[in-house]
Amino acid sequence: DDYGDVLKWCHEHKIRAQTDYIMMAAYNHETENLANRLSVDEAGNVISDVLSGDIDYQTAILSPDFVKRCNEAVFNPERRLCGAGVSSCCMVANGNVYPCPGWQEMVLGNLNETPLQEIWDNSEKINWIRGLKMKDLGHGECCKCDKAAFCAPCMVRNANESPTGDPLEINRHFCAVAQKNKEIVLDWRKAKLKELGK
Repeated sequence: DDYGDVLKWCHEHKIRAQTDYIMMAAYNHETENLANRLSVDEAGNVISDVLSGDIDYQTAILSPDFVKRCNEAVFNPERRLCGAGVSSCCMVANGNVYPCPGWQEMVLGNLNETPLQEIWDNSEKINWIRGLKMKDLGHGECCKCDKAAFCAPCMVRNANESPTGDPLEINRHFCAVAQKNKEIVLDWRKAKLKELGK
């Protein structure tokens, strides 16, 4: 429960800080750690706390066109899913190369056998990842969602929690957190505008 003090300290020292309240399953699909994951309501408490201390975010939420922009927010079906394997990759001591830190099941290659440049340019898996678009996630379901402005889909969160390791299988927990995020932000905006007499 100390994250509030950390955020306050960062704000006082003009340091941009974020609270990551998302816990995902282990890369081998073990889910025992999720017993420690915040519930949707607990995540909502963190979102509320972050909102109450982030002046820049409050200013953005109070802008006249905020609700319009939220309502118009959609995931472009042709948008890349993320930067994993596009702008970043990870390597570990045994030489394995992964698309991102949490996706250790998705081994793109091994540096003891193949140079990084060759893995980066020619790995079948990395090229598959690079070819994925938002329309592939949940068969395009996310492209029709009214919570797009409050959600950040993640292939590794999907893959790790999916029994089959499918990165395109939508993780419903994060849909529920996005819904909670939307409710909190819009309720805060409505109350604040009322308080300001607008």
